[in-house]
Amino acid sequence: MPVKPKISRRPYHNKGLLYRFWKFLLSDTMAFMMGILAIIIGYYQFYISRPILEYSTVTGKLISSSAPDSGLHLHINGTNYQNIYKSTVSLTNNGEEALSGEDVSPLGHDPIRIPIPQNVKILYYGIDYDNTSPEVDAKLLREDKDIVIKFGYLNPGNSIAVNLFSEQDFENYKVVGSAVGVNQITKSLNNHQSRKILVLGIMLILSCYILFTLLYFHKHRRLPRI
Repeated sequence: MPVKPKISRRPYHNKGLLYRFWKFLLSDTMAFMMGILAIIIGYYQFYISRPILEYSTVTGKLISSSAPDSGLHLHINGTNYQNIYKSTVSLTNNGEEALSGEDVSPLGHDPIRIPIPQNVKILYYGIDYDNTSPEVDAKLLREDKDIVIKFGYLNPGNSIAVNLFSEQDFENYKVVGSAVGVNQITKSLNNHQSRKILVLGIMLILSCYILFTLLYFHKHRRLPRI
């Protein structure tokens, strides 16, 4: 009686894509990737839980000497000015905690302030109450070439806006200073910049995951049977 030859078959799970993917999920590579992601998420949560102060600046021309027949004249302290620019500098708490004015560095150290450049002469400055949160009690102090911003509390989402009037067309005003939990006041990004950074961040994370996945499957690829 002829003997039926035996056919050697490898177990299905050794060559199945689903099994290989499951092994990848349980691998050290996946654990490393999840650890990196946890660090990123933890740092992000810690970062947004602190009071985050951001500032923005908008500058526009009020009157111009190029339009002498406009009938508009602006007198400041008894002087008639032909070219006047108005800049609005806004300070906003975009964090999740309120910032107390007592936690801000005092005068003579590193208070929250608007530095005035040497080539800019401020004719007048004051609180812009239309763009300042109603519940914020803010005031301004002049200290040498700085305009110091004082307040009681700055709750999350609250803003303080300061109007600066000058003959110079200057846009690069900034807000500097420090407080408890705030080492730097950053310039706020517009919507286009925020979307661009978000898209780049997502692309970077996906690229890293795809790269690690390909490297893992390349390392554990099936060798051809001889």
